[in-house]
Amino acid sequence: MRIEGYAVVSDDDRIADSAGLMPDALKNDAEWAFFQAGLDAADVNVLGRKSHDLTPNHKNRRRLIMTRSVTGVELREDGVFWNSDGATLAEALSCFDCEVQSLAVAGGRDVFDYFLSGAARYSTFFLSRMHGVTLPDGVGVFTRVNSAGEAAEDILAAYGFEGGEQRVIDDGVSVVGWTPRAE
Repeated sequence: MRIEGYAVVSDDDRIADSAGLMPDALKNDAEWAFFQAGLDAADVNVLGRKSHDLTPNHKNRRRLIMTRSVTGVELREDGVFWNSDGATLAEALSCFDCEVQSLAVAGGRDVFDYFLSGAARYSTFFLSRMHGVTLPDGVGVFTRVNSAGEAAEDILAAYGFEGGEQRVIDDGVSVVGWTPRAE
């Protein structure tokens, strides 16, 4: 299965401000188009409950919502709600009306953390960066950004990923695709 992660971060590797919301400083039309194309290409989009609640699903994409509010898997009108402590990813994906061959992981932080390792690890993690933006006390893209002060690139490398070529997608905006190192 192809699993692609999509995150846009500040220079200090934050995906949200101190209130847990994505500030305008992290929004850019070219990056948004890149992100939306990735979501459109996937069979299922994976996101956390807060992201799900804050983001209307205007395109009616299939959503897998990671949450602690259910004990296993629960099919609802607006998506499949999944607690990874109570059910496997395969069990959650079996609730969809298609053979799931690709996932687009849209965050937040706990969701990004989940797919760093194990059998369901990223095929590619696209790390977009808004240069010149910092979000002191914001939410890091990965838990270790906040808990250990580590850079996103160092965390990805520690989990066995290597960065590809940096692509500039707009003034002050770049993206690097991180893929598992060949063993």
